[in-house]
Amino acid sequence: MSKQIHKTNQVLIDTISQLKAKSRETGSALWRDVALRLSRSRSNWAQPNLSRMTRYAPEGAIIVVPGKLLGSGEVSGSPTVAAYSVSSSARDKIERAGGKVMNLNEFMDSNPDVKEVFILG
Repeated sequence: MSKQIHKTNQVLIDTISQLKAKSRETGSALWRDVALRLSRSRSNWAQPNLSRMTRYAPEGAIIVVPGKLLGSGEVSGSPTVAAYSVSSSARDKIERAGGKVMNLNEFMDSNPDVKEVFILG
């Protein structure tokens, strides 16, 4: 029997269940890890800044943020970022640098093989 979800945001509940289903379908542990991180209390979610992303993420890697990406800092390169939520300033900076921002559902559909993904959190 699976653990009962106590979330009230229906979009978040749907995202978590889609991540778990994708994990069962593909056998990839990445989707399960992101789903478990989003299942936690929102106060325990990752909220990294662009400066942390630039500092720790390898150049050319796809970055997954199981939480909210904040806009403090600068962007180097043209990263591809998938996050549950992105601040407007972070979105603007990434798009000005030539990068791409997508939500987790779009990322699951476009990258089912999950190669060279970096979880920032």
